[in-house]
Amino acid sequence: MTAKEKDGSSSSSSSSSNEKREFADDAWNNHIEPAGTSICVAGIIFLLLSAGAIVLCILSYATDDFQRIDEYHPSYLTLSQRHFDGIKDPFMIWERNKNYTCTFLTRLRENDALSAWHAEEEKAGRPIITYPYCSFHVPYTSVWGAMASSLFGLAAVCAYAHSVMSHPRGTDEMHDIANKIHISALDFLNQEYTWLAPFVLLLWCFLYIAIDGQDHSWVPASSVSFLFGAFLSASCGYMGMHLATQGNCRTAAACFSSRTDGLEEGLAVAFRTGACMGLGVVSCGVLGLTLSYAIFGNVQSLGGFGFGASAVALFARVGGGIYTKAADVGADLCGKVDHSLAEDSPKNPATIADCVGDNVGDVAGMGADLFESYVGAIVAAAVLGAGEFGEKGVALPFWIAMIGLVVSVFGTITIKVSKDAEGKASLDALLAAMRLNIIVSGVLIVAGCVILCVFLFMDERDELEDLYDTPWRQKEPGARLLGCIVVGLVVGILIGLATEYFTSHTDEPTQSIGRATEFGPGPVIIQGLGQGMYSTVIPLVLIVAAVLGAYYLAGFYGTAVACVGMLSTLGVTMSTDAYGPVSDNAGGIAEMAELPSWVRDYTDQLDALGNTTAATGKGFANGSAVLSALSLL
Repeated sequence: MTAKEKDGSSSSSSSSSNEKREFADDAWNNHIEPAGTSICVAGIIFLLLSAGAIVLCILSYATDDFQRIDEYHPSYLTLSQRHFDGIKDPFMIWERNKNYTCTFLTRLRENDALSAWHAEEEKAGRPIITYPYCSFHVPYTSVWGAMASSLFGLAAVCAYAHSVMSHPRGTDEMHDIANKIHISALDFLNQEYTWLAPFVLLLWCFLYIAIDGQDHSWVPASSVSFLFGAFLSASCGYMGMHLATQGNCRTAAACFSSRTDGLEEGLAVAFRTGACMGLGVVSCGVLGLTLSYAIFGNVQSLGGFGFGASAVALFARVGGGIYTKAADVGADLCGKVDHSLAEDSPKNPATIADCVGDNVGDVAGMGADLFESYVGAIVAAAVLGAGEFGEKGVALPFWIAMIGLVVSVFGTITIKVSKDAEGKASLDALLAAMRLNIIVSGVLIVAGCVILCVFLFMDERDELEDLYDTPWRQKEPGARLLGCIVVGLVVGILIGLATEYFTSHTDEPTQSIGRATEFGPGPVIIQGLGQGMYSTVIPLVLIVAAVLGAYYLAGFYGTAVACVGMLSTLGVTMSTDAYGPVSDNAGGIAEMAELPSWVRDYTDQLDALGNTTAATGKGFANGSAVLSALSLL
């Protein structure tokens, strides 16, 4: 073939490719939706509200800053004593001001010094007030600061949603398939919430009668906060489901947009879609807690909010998970086993149900689960901190959540993916980029917590130690609590790395299961079960080590702080977890729409990465749930 013929052949091939590219562009342009102005308006409103909360935080700090323990003199304090059947609870010191709306400072054992002080108070005619239950004050500096960060996070969610919705949806067939997945997923959630609503209302009646009714309060803080927590938890699942089923076809279209950069562009769209869910869960959790306290002003509202989140998480996680596996197994049995169809074949009607299951389990279900763990950890740490360090102990988990949320927003802005000599991104590079993103976020959170602990506890003095038996853990509290935060963060990252090792295609456990396929289905089942059992050992050891280490540093409050520290990266971790079902759906849409094979290759790589990140998210959720449950107990 002459050079001229070669040029002509090359030109013809290029022309054919360009025609195909132009056809695809024309089809996409029919489905490029301008991002709704409502998203932009909502983002601007959240930013303005965040700025207002920052102003309130500054004003609160200037007018009513944290008070040191050495500023409290016995003449300004009253005693409170709780009585149980045959049990004498330790005395408690309370701030005597604000109409006896008290600040819980510390617990003291009954001894001679306390008895002498008690007699002195009676002789001086100062009233000794007994409170029926423990109540504490959350410093409004931390309330407004945490609220500002949550509103900033919601503004970032709006920005990411705007970015995702601005991408093209692909061809008519891609849009039709994605629309079926979208409608089916929302139908499942609507049906699930319809059955869940009576259960939530029944629990609300019980809380109102058992707690709010006993307090004879005109404002039922616990029961109303319970409904608020349940509503926000359900709303997070609904919002994440809506965006995930909108981002799947756009991910497939992004992979189809370029033969060289399609993998990287598809990753960007899928990860931003997951970031909407990750940041939405964290922001709604912090916003709900701060609003509950700002409205009702007592700890019972925080407990009620956490209980509402748990009620929804119970059904969303279990129900969504069961549907996910049932649909997955059913689609494989129907397509692969009975009719020898390819994965996600358009001839298999169960493929749509499989794609729906990925969303209801790993987006809505996992989001509700981590929402409950996140809220429960903050509530438990605040309650335990009141008894150890007073207002500072209560404020610490809110400030940790604020730092983690801000870092997560900047950590999800972009992912730097390295390319090979040919200018292409590999699956290993994508996995390394996500891993680096989580580690860098953890380092930044530790740096912020160093400043936080120095600011809160640098002036902490054990002025009461000479008179009373102050716990030894209150000595050098800043360093000890910082150690608990680091323990939680490191253990969370290590659990993720261990899970990644057992689920990544590049490592021995997964490859050993692949080699077992040469001998039939039996060895695959045995090898898979064996590797699955092995994979639980490392996270179990790490969790036990975290519990013991945090307890040694700061007691049960230390374990609660370690849990909050572990969950401080939830915005980034949940983003990588929610990315999984989006990329999985993108692969299914590419197969059902019969896109070119190289597009399916890109989506398969994103899907493989998504399976690893989803498993990492599950390991992270289990580890944090253990620490959260221990803290609540």
